[in-house]
Amino acid sequence: MPLPPEQRIKFFVFVIESPSAVDLYHRRSEGDIVRQAVELNGITCVVKTAISLEAFDACLKIGLSEAMNRLPGFVPLLHISAHGDSQGIQLSDGYVMAWRELREHLRPINQALGGSLVVCMSSCEGYSGVQMAMHPEDIALPFYAIIGSGNKPTWAETAVAYATLYHQLCRGEHITIAVNAMQVASGNQMFWVQHAENSRQSYIEYINNNISPEAAQANLEQLVTNESPENQENLKRLR
Repeated sequence: MPLPPEQRIKFFVFVIESPSAVDLYHRRSEGDIVRQAVELNGITCVVKTAISLEAFDACLKIGLSEAMNRLPGFVPLLHISAHGDSQGIQLSDGYVMAWRELREHLRPINQALGGSLVVCMSSCEGYSGVQMAMHPEDIALPFYAIIGSGNKPTWAETAVAYATLYHQLCRGEHITIAVNAMQVASGNQMFWVQHAENSRQSYIEYINNNISPEAAQANLEQLVTNESPENQENLKRLR
């Protein structure tokens, strides 16, 4: 059951959009679509366009701060719209931002929000952004939860999915139920949600269950053993 109104978290949607040259030519703007959808529910939506890395950084550090100052008591949901793949996203000017780099932009934002940042990755294979949390050494995580698609959704699927997500969250639904509704409404079963700590712990468990430090050392020694006599001699001299 949805939470009663008095228990619902107040939030606004902060969109950072980085359209491609083709999108700009055809005047396609996901930010406008998201804003129209969420404002039907009375949710405030702030849309910023970032055509370069400098602009992207400014959106996070300046634009988001200004929006929060105008909306005291409201939690931001960060919606990033850009072309992407399993390796990261691409900005309007062609700059490719790998997940590792995006992680460094998000970590201080999540920390400033007390670890509550929810990131909606609206890009092809945006769910691959879970990689940002797969760093066992990290204490400061890049987000609380990430929502994205595991495939390449169409414009229509994306628009319907995120409009549904924000509608369900506004109704007080749990984030998991809201994402399930995204799948049903869009007809795309590849929209998922993952929490950063779960990704981090799963990755640690994967490493621990698949190879031990002792096994890793043995593997490295085996590599040396398999070298040619000439290379083995070179390796010995280096030691």
